[in-house]
This record gives sequence, C-alpha cells and structure tokens, in this order.
Amino acid sequence: MGCEVNLEQKTYTAPTIDFDTWSQQKLSIIKDLINQKVDTITKPTVIVFEIGHFMLPCEDKNLDWAFKNVAFADALAGKIIKKYKRNIKLLPTLLVNNLDSSQEDESQKTLEEMFQNNRFISLKSLKTLSERNLKNRAYKSLKKNQALADSFIKIDGKAYLKDEDYQHDLAAGFVDEDGNIIPRCGLILTSFLDKIAEFSKVRMYPETNYEVIFVSFSQEYHEYERVKLGVDIYASTHSDITITPIVMHWGYAIDQCYISHRNSDEKLWQTIE
Repeated sequence: MGCEVNLEQKTYTAPTIDFDTWSQQKLSIIKDLINQKVDTITKPTVIVFEIGHFMLPCEDKNLDWAFKNVAFADALAGKIIKKYKRNIKLLPTLLVNNLDSSQEDESQKTLEEMFQNNRFISLKSLKTLSERNLKNRAYKSLKKNQALADSFIKIDGKAYLKDEDYQHDLAAGFVDEDGNIIPRCGLILTSFLDKIAEFSKVRMYPETNYEVIFVSFSQEYHEYERVKLGVDIYASTHSDITITPIVMHWGYAIDQCYISHRNSDEKLWQTIE
C-alpha cells in the first residue's frame, strides 16, 4: 500500500511446540478476548473478520498462510456461533489487491479451494473489497469530509494522523504538489472500515444502534501496523459506527504472534505476544 513501516529489526524464533498445539493456543486466546469484548458491549453486535489481504500472483508461502488462516478463522467462527448462537452476527471479509481481468478466474478458483472445507464461513457469505476502489473512495472522502481532511498534519510530503495524546509515526498518505492527500496505508483501511459499516448495517437490519467487533488477521508485521492506523483514523473521524478492534499478526511458521486490542472508548492499544 505504499507506506513505510519501521520494522525495528523484528526477529522470530523457531517454534518450540508443534503447529497444531500452537494454533490451538492462539485460538483460545483470541476466543477469550472476543468473549471479554462481547461481555462489555450492551448494544447488538456484529463481529467482522478481515480474514486477510489477497493478491496475485501468490508465492507458495503466502498461499500456505492464507489456507491456514481461513481454516483458523472458520474454527474461531465455530466457537463464536456455539457460544452466542444467533445473538451475534458474523461478517467475513477479504481485501483484494487490484486484480486485473486476466486474474479473476485464477482468483475465484483459489478462493474456492480455500473455503471448500469450511463449516461456518462459506465463500458465498464472504464480502470481498478491492484496494483500488477503496483508495478512490478514500480520496473522495477527503474531498467531501472536512473533519477527515483536518485530522492530518502534513510533514515532509506525508500526512500523519493528529491526536492530542499521541501521533502515529506511520504516514496515512502522501501529499502532492497541490497539497492534496493521496491515500495510502491507514486511509485505505479507513475506507475499508467505512464500507464494512455499510455491510454491517444491512446485516444488522432493522437495528440502527449497534457495535462492530473488528477482528483482523495480517501475515506481515507492516500490514498489522497499517490496520491499527486505519482503525485509529476511523475512530477519530467517524461517529456512525462504534468499533472495538482486535488486530493480529502472525506467520504460522514462526513462534511469534502479536495481538493488539482496545475497547471502543479507548485510544491506547494493549498488546499480547
């Protein structure tokens, strides 16, 4: 998405337990965290899964992650459904990176393979969103929403989220020669969340006052940081939907996992490693 992230020389150790045991541990942690969030919410709730970011051509390591993550998300959905039955609604989503017409058939075939063994999340129920469309949507929003445009400070050709308490060191976009913000990173994710709000409103009909628990899975650390920025921008500039975020980064093949979360009325993230 075009924005730099300081990786701070992230290093990972080899797994000390087998994958299935490790995966079950993470599944238990995220399930318990979702339960805690649900218990603090008094409004009707929809849980949105951003299962991942999809692009072609995919390297084998990326495909392996995607298949494992779809299975993980399906298992998590099963636990949520078992506990809450119809009291909680689920909305699975996928961010797709700019596929051209020649890649659509390959994309559809790959997605069908990913979801064919699922019990709780079907390909039919999946909402896919295009990064290109979200970028255009974000650009238009900056033109129409003055509160959104005014929420950034421009430094050295980049736009950063302003905040009274802290400032992100990750740019949300670039600034062109005319002073216009060109959306990247967090602004694209903010546009994604804005679209999710529309989908959720339909899913929650006829409820008009509800909350979203947003659960995001990222293979790469920089994606995880961008999602957190997008959530913060959305929370600072939109009041129509209340979002409680749980943002995950893990690579499955490495014994390391970051889970960042906060309640909807908080600004500072808590991180579980």
